[in-house]
Order: sequence, then structure tokens, then C-alpha cells
Amino acid sequence: MAQPDVRTIDEHPERVRFPLMELPLVGFFLAFMAGTLNAWTLANASTFSTVQSGNVVSVGYYLIQANWDKLWFPVGAIIAFGLGSAACGVLMTNRLRKGHVYTRSVLVIQIVLLVILGILAVVLVGDGSSSDKFFDVDANHKMAAVWIAFGISFVAGAQGNAFHKDHGMLYGNIAVTFVVQMAFNFLVQSFFKKEGINGEPNIKWSGIFFGILLGFAGGGAIGFLVDKFVFMGASIFLPAIIALIILLIARGRQFESVDPTPGGTFA
Repeated sequence: MAQPDVRTIDEHPERVRFPLMELPLVGFFLAFMAGTLNAWTLANASTFSTVQSGNVVSVGYYLIQANWDKLWFPVGAIIAFGLGSAACGVLMTNRLRKGHVYTRSVLVIQIVLLVILGILAVVLVGDGSSSDKFFDVDANHKMAAVWIAFGISFVAGAQGNAFHKDHGMLYGNIAVTFVVQMAFNFLVQSFFKKEGINGEPNIKWSGIFFGILLGFAGGGAIGFLVDKFVFMGASIFLPAIIALIILLIARGRQFESVDPTPGGTFA
């Protein structure tokens, strides 16, 4: 089986070659994709479907309140996210054992699922003007939107499991709390020491993580705009288009230059 290019953190930066899915620009666009998906779920299901910390807190909150009508929603999102991560883990393991690249398979499945979810969003939710197409769970949650949000959580779980390294560093493109931490950590470290991991400037590392934050926030902003001025559900199709572009770029690459490398570091 072909072996990925494993690097150590003390390599000179001029010799470090990162695979496609670890390039900072790709990390930016993966975060952008998550941001656009959250734009749709926040507007239509009142939740962030790629970020599960709020759902975990909501489970405890609704349990204490014994609010069973609302409890099932965060529980369902967490389960959907976990199933997406687990399914992706099975796919990645199977592909790697056979010596194949898994990135392209993950992207293809992601594109297909997002297109299906986008079509459902257009048909079942639309702009909310036709009440016969859905019924409300409560004033803020439409049943169709809730199930679409579960589907987006599934896709997010897969993306987060498959693509979790940027420039050799572990990071999050679907939940960016850790990214905020690292962005400011490296920014402060740059005041005390110029050189950081891989011999590269700490300020560069800070910029990489701030780039992820910009992608996530920018995706949210663009997602709201396209849903408002193009059509409701466009924010689900947009990440599918971005994933397709990454897939086309990945098609001509070798094993070592596509999949994220194993291992990683936090700082």
C-alpha cells in the first residue's frame, strides 16, 4: 500500500510539502462551506448544525426542564453528526486499507448529499410562505427544516472527520472554537519569539488560523445573502459547488499529495 508523506515538525520549511487537503486555502474554503451551511440552519432551524457544543448544552438544559418536546432536536443533531463521522471513518479505513485515496470519495458523497438536501430545502421549506408544505414544531422550528438540519449535521460530521489538518496542524473547519484559541495563541507567541513550528514565523501560523475564522464567518455572511437574494437553499448548493471544485483539483493528484497526513500537533 502506498504510504503518505510523513513529516516531522523540525523539518526546514522549504522542504515541507503539504498535501492538497492541508493547504491553508483549502482549509479556508472548508470553513467557508461550514459557515454557509450554518447560515441556512440558523435561519430555518434556529441552530448551528455543524457546531455541536450548543446542542450538547441544550440536551442538559432541556433535560433539567423536562422539556421533551425540544429535547429530541439537539439529541437528533448530535446523533446525526456522530453517524456522519462514523460512516466517514468506515469509508476512510476501507479506502486506506486498499491503498486508495479517500478524499475524492468523501467529496463525491458530500456533494451528492448536499445537492439532495438543497433540493429538499427548496421544495419543502422554500421561503416559508406556503404553510401546507410543512408544519411547525413550534414558532421557530419547521419540521422539514429540522430534518434537513440533521442531514447537514451528518455531512458536517463526515467533513470534520476526514479533513482536520491545516499546514500540518490539527484544526477545526466545522467548529472553530479551537481555531480562535490557536489564532490568538500564535499571535501572542509572535511577540516573544519570531520562529515557531516547522521553523515558520508564529505570525504566519496566527494568520493561517485567522484565515479559517474569516472563512467561517464569511461563509455565514455569504450564505445569508444568497438565500435572501438568490433563492432559499442556495447556501446549501454553494458548498456543494466548492466541494466539486476541490474534487476536480484532487483528481489528478497522487496519494501523498491529497489526503491529510496522519498524526498532528496542537502547538
